Amino acid sequence: MKHRFWNLRSFASRLSLWVILTVAIILVATAAVANLFVRDGILREEQLRATSALENAEEHINKVFIAVETAVKNHTNEIKKNVNAPHEEMYRITREMLETNPMIVGSAIAFEPNYYPEEGRYFSPYSYRAENGEIISKQLGTATYDYPTMEWFQTPKQLKKGHWSEPYCDTGGGEITMTTYSYPLIDNEGNVYAIVTADVSLDWLSQMMDSLKYYDQSYCFILSRDGTYLAHPIKKTVLSETIFDAAKKLKSDDLAQIGHEMVEGKNDMKRFRSPHLGQSFIFYKPVIRTGWSMAIVCSAEEFFHNATQAGIIVAVIILIMLILLAIILRAGVRRLTKPLVQFTNAVNEVAYGNLDAELPKIKSKDEMLRLYNSFRKMQKSLTFQMDELKQVNEQKGRIERELQIASNIQKSMLPKIFPPYPERDDIDIYGQQTPAKAVGGDLFDFYIRDEKLFFCIGDVSGKGIPASLVMAVARSLFRTLSMHEPHPDRIITQMNDRMSEDNELNMFVTLFIGVLDLPTGRLRYCNAGHNAPLLLNQADNLKQKVFLPCDSNLPIGIMGGWKFTQQETNIVPGTTIFLYTDGLTEAENIEHELFGEERMINAVPFAFDSKEIIDSVTEAVQAFTGDAEQSDDLTMLTICYIKPDHHQRFQQELMLTNDVDQVPQLNEFVDTVCEAVGFDMATTMQMNLAMEEAVVNVMNYAYPQGTTGDIHIVAAANDKRLKFVISDSGMPFDPTMRKEVDTTLSAEERPIGGLGIHLITQLMDSINYERRESRNILTLRKKLTSDN
Repeated sequence: MKHRFWNLRSFASRLSLWVILTVAIILVATAAVANLFVRDGILREEQLRATSALENAEEHINKVFIAVETAVKNHTNEIKKNVNAPHEEMYRITREMLETNPMIVGSAIAFEPNYYPEEGRYFSPYSYRAENGEIISKQLGTATYDYPTMEWFQTPKQLKKGHWSEPYCDTGGGEITMTTYSYPLIDNEGNVYAIVTADVSLDWLSQMMDSLKYYDQSYCFILSRDGTYLAHPIKKTVLSETIFDAAKKLKSDDLAQIGHEMVEGKNDMKRFRSPHLGQSFIFYKPVIRTGWSMAIVCSAEEFFHNATQAGIIVAVIILIMLILLAIILRAGVRRLTKPLVQFTNAVNEVAYGNLDAELPKIKSKDEMLRLYNSFRKMQKSLTFQMDELKQVNEQKGRIERELQIASNIQKSMLPKIFPPYPERDDIDIYGQQTPAKAVGGDLFDFYIRDEKLFFCIGDVSGKGIPASLVMAVARSLFRTLSMHEPHPDRIITQMNDRMSEDNELNMFVTLFIGVLDLPTGRLRYCNAGHNAPLLLNQADNLKQKVFLPCDSNLPIGIMGGWKFTQQETNIVPGTTIFLYTDGLTEAENIEHELFGEERMINAVPFAFDSKEIIDSVTEAVQAFTGDAEQSDDLTMLTICYIKPDHHQRFQQELMLTNDVDQVPQLNEFVDTVCEAVGFDMATTMQMNLAMEEAVVNVMNYAYPQGTTGDIHIVAAANDKRLKFVISDSGMPFDPTMRKEVDTTLSAEERPIGGLGIHLITQLMDSINYERRESRNILTLRKKLTSDN
């Protein structure tokens, strides 16, 4: 073993072997990658070359067809001028078309049947170019050739625009591949009275495609709209065979697929096996103007011939280099690793002793000496690190206490008293936030103003303290702005503009804001990039779970000035609104599977207890994630819209116009209603005062001066409250949006207006305004006491 050149028990031998294998793998991989890049470069170059050739061919085709179309259109004015001239003029025009346009071999002016009664049913002057170049004119329509039924006549007539026919074989003067351009003539009444045609020979297509070949074994072809060959090296296939026929004969699914893509007008490059050339590449491109498709087919062997030869040379060079490397490396590694044996014996002494054991001296001044010095430093640093670890633990405890304080502050900003409105029997709300860290970036909030429930839920980008600070700002803005603005889209727009200013950290918030009109169930909402809420409809024993449709809006804080959209829907009693952040659907288990929307939908139960719903979902998420660490903040908010159906005691209606002389009728109506519910005289006077202020305001300002408008008043009472609904079709006006009157100011200092609304607010328990179906609807409510 001692004299063997390659002893695998030796570290030096194994190290040398690993180095050689590594170098070999790197060289082979590099050569392979280089070869792939070379082949890819060749393929890209050839693709550009083929694309350029096909584009030039398409441009040539377009020039020919545009020239023909232009020639036809240039003669239409002359035809229109000579419609009532002697009919020989039409023959002259067709001959002139051929004389001035060499690419046109035939032209006709086919008039509608019986257009000229003296000519009979058919009149279609036609001129064509004979084989000797002579231009011959004749009548096209005959009893055996009913041209009005032909495709070249019917299609442009129906489309009322120019139309190129499918290529066809003209056997009149020898087998010539042709196509016809037909252009309709339309009178002042929009009726087509004639079709002008130009026949064009396509024999030049084959010559043009042959000129595109740049390899000995390559070939080119053109397909029509239905896949028929228009140009092909095998002449007998032209106009007699489709690419699909060829694919069927050759049993080539690849060719059939290529044919479909070419007919569909795709522009691409494919690799396929050609029965003639073996592995080949086909480059194809549509001719947009005609609906045709051109292709160039090249052999892969011709493509990569030089690259293959270069690869063989590189492989031989790599083999020679590896042999030389093995010889040199074996000798060098054995010499370099000899001191390692001496150091191993010394380190074993340290391994069986304590950290203060003395290490043997190393006389060499290379990496072995550095390893010796490292062990010496390690012994000294271990003692120091133990002391430092104690300090770190103390500091960590202090940070955790501060984070706990921050967490408590953040939680104090969110609603924490549940149920929040125990006196109400029409709604039940419960919310819960579970941050991934001590503090989080999720938020939710809600409150009731003017019988409208304002609520929101949001998710700040990122986690931790930065996200919690942004969350605090977003929650404060929501409260501040929504106190004076009932439209969710305007609230979000103002929040976005303010949070976009000086947003150097580029943090954003996905946010959903809703305003639920509690008496009517009308929900207006705006979604800024947040998850769509889930609606649980339990009305009339209907069990249905659907997502609330939401527009695609940007999260707030990204772009100031963004126009957010407001949406609206009606929420029926018995509906639950379940809102959540993506920490719910993106919760992961230990296998990194997401909880997902489907599991969430199944986890949300049908119930009218909002806390029960959130507890059920929380249990489902915890069961799914198991011991996996929470990766994102998780927040849920549930709103159960119950709106119990109280027994309606009575309902009365009154119809007035905008005439203040009808105010006594209003007073009489209010007195009757108050008497029916049992109000005392003082309360009845308050109701009269509030209603008179509200109705007179409508009479004076809802309708333009001098016009008469209706005012519909409905009074209804149930076991809980009395409500007056005042509706009119006047100009939109929301009295609840008026700023509160500062009654501490003197009459001279206080602005004019607003006292009436202030008085109504003080006398009634709630005021609610809506604009529905072009009508102002103002609802005033007064709670009934036990006495009445």
